Amino acid sequence: MAIVLASIDRNETSRMYHITLSDKSVLRFPYVWLRDNCRCADCFDPSSRYRTCRVIKLDADIIPVSEEIANDGKTLQIKWPELHTSCYPVSWLVQMRFSESAPEWIDPFRYPKHLWGAEMKDMIPTFQFDDIMNSDQTLYDWLQAVVTYGLSVIKKAPTECNTIDKLGNRVFFLKQTHYGKVSQVIYQADNTNLGFTTRSLVLHVDLPYLEHSPGIELLHCVQQSAIGGDNQFTDVFNCAEKLKQSNPEYYKILTTTLVDFRDWGVPKEKVAHNYDDHHLKYRKPILELSSDGRLKTINYSDALRAPYFRIPVDEVHGWYKAYTALNALMYSPENMIQVKLDSGEIACFDNQRLAHGRTAYKIAEAGKSRHMESGYIDWDQATSRMRVIRERQGEDPI
Repeated sequence: MAIVLASIDRNETSRMYHITLSDKSVLRFPYVWLRDNCRCADCFDPSSRYRTCRVIKLDADIIPVSEEIANDGKTLQIKWPELHTSCYPVSWLVQMRFSESAPEWIDPFRYPKHLWGAEMKDMIPTFQFDDIMNSDQTLYDWLQAVVTYGLSVIKKAPTECNTIDKLGNRVFFLKQTHYGKVSQVIYQADNTNLGFTTRSLVLHVDLPYLEHSPGIELLHCVQQSAIGGDNQFTDVFNCAEKLKQSNPEYYKILTTTLVDFRDWGVPKEKVAHNYDDHHLKYRKPILELSSDGRLKTINYSDALRAPYFRIPVDEVHGWYKAYTALNALMYSPENMIQVKLDSGEIACFDNQRLAHGRTAYKIAEAGKSRHMESGYIDWDQATSRMRVIRERQGEDPI
């Protein structure tokens, strides 16, 4: 049975309505919020879904003239002092209910997270490239897997350059960086980035020196002819949770101490990459929290941590104690997995949650270097695509 309005009570002291629904639940809505969110044609454009009323005309202390339950309990109708009438469908009021305890209800796409350790080696969600390109449901399921686990592998992708550009366009578009949209990661004797060598790469996240580091990283194996070159992944959210439980003080240090990251370079030749002279830097904690105290983003890269450290000198030793404790957890065999991609496979992972690395490699066959390409999709674009798919399937947009 559809939920309808049962009763409305006013509280003039707090300037809000207490609305009881037919299922006995009670919603509270401030008068000023209701006036600000009137859904009539003069105050709201249904085509763009933009609010069109002007705050300069809004009285924060407004008190309604009257209210009534209309349309057999399906609508709340309010008359305001300026001779304006607003109508609010009960279904809309339920969607818009105020809640401090469930932010994921408003945007469920970033939660919940399934934290993992070494057991993930045999649990990595896998998808077929053509299925993602041709099915909205598979596209949604793939993105949801990256939301939940932080990692998935796409199989049977073309072994052609710029394949991930096609994948990015299927979602929305790839993030443009100083590497271009797609970076071709091939060995170069003369380079300005360790990724273009055959050396091992320690666990890190990409581009922590940007104010907004990339969300999803796509790592496409165009050609895998190397001895070694396995990809390593650690769920740092899982490690951070373990650190929080075992040593809350270390966790606090890593969530509050700002660290400088930087990158600059002058490329010798634009062969494997597509960037110009650059000098990028930003300052943020290793473990970045959201406004509600949840772990939001990891910022971790030994190579890109600046040598200068703008904190009181007496706090430096304590920070290193906390940092090395987290590092030990990240490299523990119980927390890290190792995967070697085959040609035509794409590792897709949350760059704001997982740290990734690479074992050293040797070129197995003359003239056939290990060839990977990488690119990024910001979470804004990924979650937008997920919402659109759900709306196409009949879910009302909020």
